[in-house]
Amino acid sequence: MIIPTIFFAVIIAYCCRKLYICITIRKELSHIPQPPVTNTYYGHQLTLNDAKAKNTFLELFISWTEQYGDTFLFWILVKPFLFTSDPGILNTITTNLNAYLKVRSLPNRSLFEQTIVGTQSILSGGGEAWAVKRKLMTKWFAKTNMEDIFKVCKPHMEGTALGYLQNRVASGSILEMIDVLGVLFTSYIQVLGMEELFTPEKVAHNVATILEWIPLQLGKSMRMIKAKFSGEKAQTVEMIKEMRARITEMAYNKINELDLMECPEEEIKKWDLLGFLCLANKVGIRNQEAVVVEVEKQASSIVDDVMTVCLVLDNMVKQIGALFIILQKYPEIQAKLFVELRENPITDFKSVNKLVYTEKCLLECLRVAPALLRGTRNYVVDESKMFGPYPVSGKRLQVFYSQYVLHHNKKHWKDPYTFDPERWNGTFTPAPFTYMPFFVGPRSCIGKHFAMMCMKLTLSVLVRNFELVPKFDAKRPPAVDQAMAVMRIRNRIDYLFTPRNPDA
Repeated sequence: MIIPTIFFAVIIAYCCRKLYICITIRKELSHIPQPPVTNTYYGHQLTLNDAKAKNTFLELFISWTEQYGDTFLFWILVKPFLFTSDPGILNTITTNLNAYLKVRSLPNRSLFEQTIVGTQSILSGGGEAWAVKRKLMTKWFAKTNMEDIFKVCKPHMEGTALGYLQNRVASGSILEMIDVLGVLFTSYIQVLGMEELFTPEKVAHNVATILEWIPLQLGKSMRMIKAKFSGEKAQTVEMIKEMRARITEMAYNKINELDLMECPEEEIKKWDLLGFLCLANKVGIRNQEAVVVEVEKQASSIVDDVMTVCLVLDNMVKQIGALFIILQKYPEIQAKLFVELRENPITDFKSVNKLVYTEKCLLECLRVAPALLRGTRNYVVDESKMFGPYPVSGKRLQVFYSQYVLHHNKKHWKDPYTFDPERWNGTFTPAPFTYMPFFVGPRSCIGKHFAMMCMKLTLSVLVRNFELVPKFDAKRPPAVDQAMAVMRIRNRIDYLFTPRNPDA
């Protein structure tokens, strides 16, 4: 009887301690606006779960913002979370990298202990060595370098990639748009120094499978346990290992080809993304001085970066997918967009910039349905012990923000739920920190110019070469999944693809 008694005593003590902490913290933070909790222990967890099930998760935060202000507190179980869409606070979050740290345990870093992109990639890393790497890679992604990249991307998209698609729809076929876009976008990396990687079809399939599995690491315990020990999970892990092994081999080949110990930046072709990644990863920081890192460590970092590129390309896939979903509600906008794309073929780099209405549609799509829906940071409470106008206690608090919520804030946007490309006229500029599809500050997306160019080029190839008729399932229409941090599409985006004469 002694052991059961001790066991139950420990459980009771643990629960009492949790209850005491909950009551104490809630009292300390009671001055911050917050929605009423429906359950003392669960906090807002049940409300959030219900919103996720209904696909209104971010709409709930918009509603809370309208009721409680741009900054408020919410609770998951007994843990407090700060949420803000205040431009001034977002300015601080995006620029003060010492106080607002990236969350290291985000699920896209690994899948059940198998590394996917790691913690030191160009996207997930931090520190001086990462800053050096990012600075060099910014040159590759710079607007001034896009013309050289365009020269290899355009022939590939209008040749190999288009040929693949034409073979699938010789006499008209219904295809899932996300599958098509996945192959088209992942095919870009093959002409950017990564010819040795798998076929675009295999890379697109692998990425889609990995992204489908990443969320299964979260959520209910039984679901996680079931996923962890399933055969499909084991196959996905082997898929990741195979991709990383192939990229490792590719990285070593490129390192040897360039002889990076001696190769200057000027000798690497301007379009060679893998070459630039190799060069960027050869530099480390030791005792605050730049040093050449070991080849093994360099190759490992390159693998993390290439895996990151593959996953980030999927953001463009989902962004164009979201555009096609939105256009079904606005047939007059779709007609005007298709006319511009068909009457203004992309012949050279300058002609990309002539697609003015296409750019407006993309900018508006990035506002209405941004690929990055929300994010989080760990706030290491500084000496001020303030979060915006509110005093805070403790050493560390988790902060949430949402590009989707920010972009639908009536304070900053007129008719925020209306898809209106014309709001992006020549004189319009969003107020600072009210439009963040590519994030802002030192961690802003360095690939935004590349993304915009690739999205325009891909749209041009699709719209000029095919008649596109939506064939959505009326009972299961496609929609943006609001429960995810990075955009996912619920249900299929089916289109009937029928070949057309691009010069007609």
